[in-house]
Amino acid sequence: MKLTDKELEIMAVLWGSGSPMTATEIIEASNNRTWKENSIYILMNTLIKKGAVLQGKHKPTITKNARAYEPALTSEEYTVMCIKNVQSTGVRVDIHRLIEHLMEAEEG
Repeated sequence: MKLTDKELEIMAVLWGSGSPMTATEIIEASNNRTWKENSIYILMNTLIKKGAVLQGKHKPTITKNARAYEPALTSEEYTVMCIKNVQSTGVRVDIHRLIEHLMEAEEG
């Protein structure tokens, strides 16, 4: 599963939330507040088809019950999938060196 930059932005919001979110809540929690709700719905439907997001129960809002979304996988699971996809192309990834680089990047 490969996610676009916009999809990853949404996933980051969902991963950081810890609970299902409506489209409005995703927009409010996002760094990209220029999104429209209709755009979010299109992206959410794509993420559902890709298996990255689950549509949860409806959440009550001020005017209606809104669809709520939650990640179907953790950020760590997605990262592992990305690494496996790279490895499937024949590129050798030294996991120990990768972890060293990630730890150095986190410290610095």
